[in-house]
Amino acid sequence: MAVAGVNTFLSGSPLSMRINPAHAPEGKTIVSVFQRGGCDGLNCVIPYNEGHYYDMRPTIAIGAPDAPTNAALDLNGQFDLHPALSGLHQLYQAGSLAILPTVHDPNGSRSHFQSQHYIESGQRQSVSDGWLNRHLQTQNSNASFRAVGFGSNLAQSLRSDETVASLTRLANYNIGLDNEEETLLLQRLSPLYQQSASSANQSLLNRFGLRVFNDLDLIGQIRSQDYQPENGAQYPNNNFGNQLREVAQLIKSGVGLEAATVDIGGWDTHSNQGTANGSQARSLTAFSQGIHAFVTDLADYMQDVVLLTSTEFSRPAHENGSRGTDHGYASTWFAIGGGIQGGLFGDWPGLSQNQLRDGRYLDATVDYRDIYAEILTHHLTHNQLASLLPDFTPQTLNLFANS
Repeated sequence: MAVAGVNTFLSGSPLSMRINPAHAPEGKTIVSVFQRGGCDGLNCVIPYNEGHYYDMRPTIAIGAPDAPTNAALDLNGQFDLHPALSGLHQLYQAGSLAILPTVHDPNGSRSHFQSQHYIESGQRQSVSDGWLNRHLQTQNSNASFRAVGFGSNLAQSLRSDETVASLTRLANYNIGLDNEEETLLLQRLSPLYQQSASSANQSLLNRFGLRVFNDLDLIGQIRSQDYQPENGAQYPNNNFGNQLREVAQLIKSGVGLEAATVDIGGWDTHSNQGTANGSQARSLTAFSQGIHAFVTDLADYMQDVVLLTSTEFSRPAHENGSRGTDHGYASTWFAIGGGIQGGLFGDWPGLSQNQLRDGRYLDATVDYRDIYAEILTHHLTHNQLASLLPDFTPQTLNLFANS
């Protein structure tokens, strides 16, 4: 039944959506978190046993785990995590966080726009569709609300023919009228989009119009619920934390959410990057706290959810003259949930001068499409990789316990 006091102008029609407070009926969900701006991976996962690291970063290096100041969080005796990533460190210690510190496109760009576009498209060319939308197009679904992109712009990964909701917050997804006025307006408009289409353009208009009406109805119901995170989860009170909280709410609402994208900025650290404190540390704190809260809140739901973090590139191995870092190459990605096994993945290329790419950058040993391939295969049980990742032959990473 419709939630009392909520606009349900489509109630009684076959288009009306209903919320079933259970696991998403379509089964699996992928949540993509993009660190826009190019996160410095070498100050996220630190190779503290390599002296070159400290030589190349005299003012921004993070101390080893036993350092008296700026001490990082030990992973395995060779690598550690930035101290601001304590939430992720707890997940790693629990054996549930996969860390991939050397990810990129083998022919990667150091342009923000190009690199983001290629990574989210899943192929190195200017195409209009994203890898997640291509996946959605190949799946039959009766879900009420399949995908959502949080942010001011829809992420490239969710762009293409499958209709996807794009919003900043659930509370902002409305027409801007009071309940009575909104209900009356939508009751009058709805029949116009249910008439027989006389042209392809009208058919397309009907499709998108009805989608918007249904999303308004559904989100209105969800928004009316007093959502309380569970298991002691404490989301940070910022845009990133609030959006992850609402992704968790959608998953628990049982609307069939299959894909969600969330952005977090603040990574273009050309100057005054800082060490255990500073601009990157502040961004990493929000990033880590948000993800830890999301995983804690969902608990058993995480068996059906994979959260993947990505960024367009890292920064050079050497700091610049402004105590920051410029555009680089391989960076750190994280993955958790859905049967992913914890650990560090990917060969370490080293930081000696002859090991750096072009003498400046940490080299990549993991192609980002290999990560997509394993998530598609083992989590989303997709068997048409050639259409989703064209002209690419995946290499096995063994991210999943059942792989």
